[in-house]
Amino acid sequence: MAKQFQKVRGMNDVLPERARLFDHVIKSFMQSAEAAGYGHIETPVIEDEALFIRTSGEGTDVVDKEMYNFEDRGGHRVALRPEGTAGVARAYIENGMASLPQPVRLYYIADMFRYERPQAGRSRQHKQIGVEMFGDPNPSADAQVITLLARIYRQAGLRNVGLQINSIGDQTCRAKYRKDFVDYLEEHVDKLPDLDRDRLRRNPLRVLDSKDPVTQEVLNDAPQMLNYLCADCQKHFSGVLEYLDELGVNYEVNHRLVRGLDYYTRTVFEFYGQREGAMSALGGGGRYDLLLGELGTKPTPAVGFGSGVERIVIEMEAEEDLPLINEQGGVYVASLGEPARLAAFHMIEELLDAGIKACGSVDKDGIGSQLARADKLDVKYAVIIGQKEVKEGTVLLRDMASGAQETITATEIANELAKRL
Repeated sequence: MAKQFQKVRGMNDVLPERARLFDHVIKSFMQSAEAAGYGHIETPVIEDEALFIRTSGEGTDVVDKEMYNFEDRGGHRVALRPEGTAGVARAYIENGMASLPQPVRLYYIADMFRYERPQAGRSRQHKQIGVEMFGDPNPSADAQVITLLARIYRQAGLRNVGLQINSIGDQTCRAKYRKDFVDYLEEHVDKLPDLDRDRLRRNPLRVLDSKDPVTQEVLNDAPQMLNYLCADCQKHFSGVLEYLDELGVNYEVNHRLVRGLDYYTRTVFEFYGQREGAMSALGGGGRYDLLLGELGTKPTPAVGFGSGVERIVIEMEAEEDLPLINEQGGVYVASLGEPARLAAFHMIEELLDAGIKACGSVDKDGIGSQLARADKLDVKYAVIIGQKEVKEGTVLLRDMASGAQETITATEIANELAKRL
């Protein structure tokens, strides 16, 4: 007996019914991003491993535990991309986009790969939407990126989404904070679990990401980054909040929010759904003004976000009312008799050429079974062609909801359906 194959652990099939929700999210995202002046960019799924080590930071979970990295046949160390910003930043530099009028706005839709424990909303391969804005240092850019992501969630149909925001300062003020933060944690190191002790040794700010309740208790009295911001970073953060206030965007300042990647500076933010549990995080981002300098070019201000499509869909499914999405064919073409079979085949192609969603069976099924299939597909109209219609150059147009039928000239059916649909 032949082996029955199954999907690799942590990878998921997205079947047509659920894929309609995925497509709805992606379509909403593309429309919103392009309306805001972002251009579509695609980068390779495989990049130099060192790109992610340099940008994400050693000591982060992404680099230490989650990357799919390997040596290719040419002896080069490469990795499947675990996140989107590094590859887009590399493309910005390599393709000379610094010479374009600034800011440069780019958006992507890409599969990401992380070897982590599979659970709801956290697959080892997931589709992510994201934007990057290069060349604008002003707090208004941060606010524009945040409100763009909020708009995308609204257009996807989400009504209960919360925003958390923080500033982690720049290198100067963060260094002062890091020293006092480490001193504090070392006073309580005997209480920390092994994982957070390792984080303290290798990358102390990662302790703020800890979900361990014991560590959370220790952090209650820890120094807060917001109290260490220099004057410029404080002014920038105040500016971001001012713009959000102007637009009536609700937010919560969370002084522990740092995000999981080392390249962030100043503003960081995350959006959350209203479901219980750690998986309610939908997406987020922040400012990363030093990243391009780390990649060998002049420092360039930049800000962006990423959001997993699967997490958005899970949140949509948790809402009481899913958005109405009609992605199935709007018309089913049914035929009766041999001469009508070819006419129906031709009619389907004609409707598709006219931009009308159409499908049908041109086999020898009876008209009853064909209309039953049309009903299951939830189409709005059926176009019925029999021998009589072929001779007269007409079709029967059936309203699937009411059952009412009317005769329409075959040459006019595409125009008529375009009006009704």
